[in-house]
Amino acid sequence: MSTDREEPPRKSALPRPSEAPRTSESSRTPEAPRLSQPPRLSRSAAPDARELIDSARIDIPTVRNREEIMSRVLSAHRKRRAAQRVVVPALGFVCALAAGIALWQHFEPPPELLLSREHPIASQGANRPASPSASTPAKTAASASANPSAPASGLELCAPAVSAAGSAPLIDDFEDGDGRISPFERRAGFWSATNDNTGKQQPALRSPFPMSRIPGGRGASQYALHVSGGKFSKWGALLSAELSARRCYDASVYAGLTFWTRGRGSINVVAKMTQIAPEEYGGSCTHDCYDAHLATLTLSNKWQEQRVTWAELKQKGYGQVVPFDPRSLLSLEFTVGPEQTPFDFWVDDIRFLER
Repeated sequence: MSTDREEPPRKSALPRPSEAPRTSESSRTPEAPRLSQPPRLSRSAAPDARELIDSARIDIPTVRNREEIMSRVLSAHRKRRAAQRVVVPALGFVCALAAGIALWQHFEPPPELLLSREHPIASQGANRPASPSASTPAKTAASASANPSAPASGLELCAPAVSAAGSAPLIDDFEDGDGRISPFERRAGFWSATNDNTGKQQPALRSPFPMSRIPGGRGASQYALHVSGGKFSKWGALLSAELSARRCYDASVYAGLTFWTRGRGSINVVAKMTQIAPEEYGGSCTHDCYDAHLATLTLSNKWQEQRVTWAELKQKGYGQVVPFDPRSLLSLEFTVGPEQTPFDFWVDDIRFLER
């Protein structure tokens, strides 16, 4: 019997087909560093380098943070776009509006400028030839008899004149609060106040005169002229508004004036003609001036409507006698004499009285 034991089969040095070939440590390819770590720092063992890498990892935003940041950025972008959609059309509208106003002012100048363009000043008007009506006395006499407000013989009408058409009687309702009379029928003027400096007046003197809010209103009206004052000893105080920028205004198409008043005591309504005003104030008077045509009205503590026809306006008689003519109006005034002070009155909704 043989005593030799069978030797176990030797392992083959060749790798099995299912096994990957083994490589030595020296021939193994080093792994590529991750993108979040710089290659030099990833192979460094220095504590500072490792700390820098850890800090960089901490600073990397999470997915949630990235989504929040993107959401905020998109929201801010949408807001900017929405603002642009509103602001750009608004700027375009403002520019178009400004251009429209500029064009309107170019083709529709203010009444004062319009009058200066259409009518020369009085010194230039003196050189103009006489009108055809001046060379026909028969026609002048006929028109004077037909019109009771026509001037007496010898009264020279002012020139140039701006004529009312009779379709817009409102002079001022004060609701705009700007101190300027309504520009209808080429009227142009501002309200102002003055006195003889012997007493105190409220509101303070300035032009344009400020409008006052009516306590509790007067129907639909909310603003009116309001003035008060103490005792005056010379000629008193007044409120006035020119009708045509120191040029005569022809209101003969109307029959007089109508307005609302409230207050105490009495006031005078004055339709001042150019013939009783000195030249330096837009008139043609050279002596015994200021005796204007007026009517005295008694006031009440309740609002009341006043109607004054041209025929009711009379001079006081201390100056040059001038027949009243509504074709030569210079200004409209509300006055108080020394005997009518102290005073406190309101005036609202002033109009020409229609025939």
